[in-house]
Amino acid sequence: MSEDIIIAIIGAVGLLVGAIVGHRVADRRSRRDAQVAAATVESTSQNQLIDQLQEELARYRERTDARLDTLEAENRGYRAFIGIQRDHMAAHNIPLPPWPEGLPR
Repeated sequence: MSEDIIIAIIGAVGLLVGAIVGHRVADRRSRRDAQVAAATVESTSQNQLIDQLQEELARYRERTDARLDTLEAENRGYRAFIGIQRDHMAAHNIPLPPWPEGLPR
């Protein structure tokens, strides 16, 4: 009968060790899964922020390009008007002021 008790004790110890090892393995998996999930969320958040900033930069560039187109058109208009004024002055023998340095003609 003592053999039966020893076998029962060994079985109980085996079950206890198995339960402890199983719990530790499950705990490690749970921690690893939590870390992977946190890294995934962080990566996703960073990617969303990058996408948002790229969209904002694209909108800024579009607005800037539109403003530059408007300024270039205005500049051409002013330059043409200055040319007309200088032609008018020359036609009426009005001395032309010197052209400012640094400005293209």
